[in-house]
Amino acid sequence: MEFWFILLFSILGSIGAISAAAIFTIFNEDRQKKLITSLISFAIGTLLTSALIGLIPEALNDAGHDNEKLVMFVVLGGIIILFFLEKIIIWRKCQDNNCEIHGHEVAGPMILLGDALHNFTDGLIIAAAFLLNITTGFLTGIAVILHEIPQETGDFGILLHSGYSRKKAYLYNLLSGSTTIPAAIVGYFIFDSLDFIVPYMLALSAASFLYIALSDLTPELHKKWGLRHTVSQLSLIILGITVIYIMSLFLPHTH
Repeated sequence: MEFWFILLFSILGSIGAISAAAIFTIFNEDRQKKLITSLISFAIGTLLTSALIGLIPEALNDAGHDNEKLVMFVVLGGIIILFFLEKIIIWRKCQDNNCEIHGHEVAGPMILLGDALHNFTDGLIIAAAFLLNITTGFLTGIAVILHEIPQETGDFGILLHSGYSRKKAYLYNLLSGSTTIPAAIVGYFIFDSLDFIVPYMLALSAASFLYIALSDLTPELHKKWGLRHTVSQLSLIILGITVIYIMSLFLPHTH
């Protein structure tokens, strides 16, 4: 019975959340362009809060006092690795020394990479919760779903802003999000041997969220610098922070 619950909630937490977020794509192109900056602002708030309030404290707690520095080194190393990966993407896109690459052009691949890692971790967490007990499994599964919907909505905005069509944005987001499902299945069968890597995967996920929010997305907002745009951007960043923070208060921890 636990296996089927794990499978159900891993599907709902990935494909279900992405499909709910994909409602954004029903708007026409002009309306989408007007909403993209708003979604980017909201995504920055959710990414930063998920990393700093959710993932890093959770990773530190799971790793234990003796491994706290190692967790933070993984975060630091993850940021350096993402910088290098971003450079590779830029080099492949632009062989001309005079070519200019903007953050939104590489944010898409970066968010897909980070999202795949994050959703893989979600799958392990769902499996662990249900193997602990059914009640914890249900509460954790619901927490994952409710967390992923606003996160995936922001991701759609990032992908569309990076030049992806609505169809490709949904397909690629679906592929990166579906890593929850095999991770949950693997976790069900061999979780005891994988448990030790969970805090470090959380740390890598946090590194990707921090890097994307601060390196790729924030510079895009600075292109619109008027008072009205600034107030709107700050309000939506704060909204993203508030949504994730409230969830951290009222929803059960994933471990």
